[in-house]
Parts: sequence; structure tokens; C-alpha cells
Amino acid sequence: MTTETTYRLPDPIRKTNALYRLLAGNELLGLAPGEIAKGLNVSPSWVSVTLPALAIDGFVEQVAGTNRWRLSVAFVRISFTVSTNLGQAKRHLDEVSHRYSVPL
Repeated sequence: MTTETTYRLPDPIRKTNALYRLLAGNELLGLAPGEIAKGLNVSPSWVSVTLPALAIDGFVEQVAGTNRWRLSVAFVRISFTVSTNLGQAKRHLDEVSHRYSVPL
């Protein structure tokens, strides 16, 4: 018998995660605060408070000379690190698999 527990993220975390997904793919030009508010269906005040706070932690950054925002280099590096580590793990698994597949 399996018991399933449903967890619901608190709204601030859920909205912040949605923000990251929205900004993904807009690393070059970023998005304007109004575009972000509309895309997330949140108030402009939420955007104006949240973006600078996330910038302090290094997760988003303002595009130089504009009022547009994007994922920070540090945030993207997290994804790159995961991808690199998965690639290394796959190569290792392929090597082990190849060793076991060679007939005696």
C-alpha cells in the first residue's frame, strides 16, 4: 500500500520558479518588467521587488544600459555544471558497459 503526499510549494517559491522558466531563452536581450509581470500574471510591484532581490543573490541580472532582466551567468553555469557532470557520468557508464560487453 502506497501513501501519496501532495506537497504544494509556497506561492513565492512557485512564482520565482516560474520567473526562472520565463527568463530561460531570453539570455541575450532579457525581458522588460512589464513583459515579466504579464508573462507570470503577477503585479508589477512583485516584479520590481523580486528582481533586485534575486540579483543580490546572483540569480538574475539587469541587461546593461536597459531596464530588461535575464538569468545571470552564475545561474546558467549551474545548468552547465549539471550538463557537464551528466556527460562525464554517461562516458564513465559507457566505458564500464563496453568493458563488460567484450567477450572473453
